[in-house]
Amino acid sequence: MAGVNCRAHRALGRLLGVAAAASLAVGAWASVAGATSFTTSTAQAKVSTTQQQLTQIEQTIAQEQQQSALLAQQYDAAAATLQSARAALASTGAQIARTRRVIAKDKKVLGKAAIQAYVLGAQGTQITSLFSTSANTAVVTQQYAQTAIGNLSQAQHSLESAQLELSATEQRQQQQEQAAQQAVAKVQTLQQKNAASTQQAHATLASVKGALATELAAAAQAKAQKEAAAAAAAQAAARQAAAQAAAQQAAQAAQVVSELGGTTQAATTAANQAASSAGAPSVGFSGSGSGSGATAAAAAESQIGVPYVWGGESPGSGFDCSGLTQWSWAQAGVSIPRTSEQQYATVPHVSLSALQPGDLLFYYNLDGTGTVDHVAMYIGSGPYGSQTIIQAPYTGATVSYAALYTEGLIAAGRP
Repeated sequence: MAGVNCRAHRALGRLLGVAAAASLAVGAWASVAGATSFTTSTAQAKVSTTQQQLTQIEQTIAQEQQQSALLAQQYDAAAATLQSARAALASTGAQIARTRRVIAKDKKVLGKAAIQAYVLGAQGTQITSLFSTSANTAVVTQQYAQTAIGNLSQAQHSLESAQLELSATEQRQQQQEQAAQQAVAKVQTLQQKNAASTQQAHATLASVKGALATELAAAAQAKAQKEAAAAAAAQAAARQAAAQAAAQQAAQAAQVVSELGGTTQAATTAANQAASSAGAPSVGFSGSGSGSGATAAAAAESQIGVPYVWGGESPGSGFDCSGLTQWSWAQAGVSIPRTSEQQYATVPHVSLSALQPGDLLFYYNLDGTGTVDHVAMYIGSGPYGSQTIIQAPYTGATVSYAALYTEGLIAAGRP
């Protein structure tokens, strides 16, 4: 008995070693897939060029905004100068008008005074001497011209001088106003050009941003496609490596079963797992047949069309995969555990070549959790011929028939 146990441990050790090798092979292929580099030089070059263009446009806009601020200051200064020139011109014009009025008034008064002095006599040394003299008329006329008319000529000369000076001042101020108007117009023209240039830069910026978004989307799509292709290639390589390792496991499992003489349940289960992973028929002992299988299969078929519900175990309402198999076998008076993993560990395993209606089919790692995560029921003859199964597959589906599939199939069991 001690020798048998020793052989059993050595055989199971070989199985574990092969399984570890398979696991390492899968992990190596996963690492290779994860290390696959992604290069999309064309897409990245377009994105880089567009980003550089965006940077240049943004710099141009910033410069134009600075220029706009400078022009605004220049405009304010030119407008202030124009306002000052206009105010000075208005003041000069008003002064000219006042001077003309004053001189006209003085001229009128002076002329009237001279006439009265001449005709009626006047106070003042010159006027008195003018009319007290006994000179002849020519002398009187000369003295009158020197006194009255002379004063008038002097006043007229002062008026003309003032008018000339004010006119020159007015002319200079008009020139200053014209220059100020030209400066304002020039700044306004520059402002308009700068505004148009800024508007065009903003339009170009919006267009380039749109192009950049399109190029980024294209680059992302290209990256996703390449990564998907790399992942698919890595998965295919990993499956090939796993299949090769599983084939070795199957051979080792057969040897283990042979060495154990079919008397150790654990070794037989390991052999079934290895063989099913390699796509070969399971080996080992057959569970005891039971007429209850047909009853369980009929019960499962009565729930066709019932929705899949995670954790469901209610007829007519909802089932998940193991809830359906547990309930169906309960209708045959057989109690089995609730989850697929528990059912796999508890229900006696049978060869895939000896399936009967009601037998359970266990699937491994379909959702990537590394566990037995699905169970279906073999019913034999059905819509898919002699290889028809019934299952509650996934959320959104219903209890339904399917053809027996072997991907992930790890063992069969009969309660």
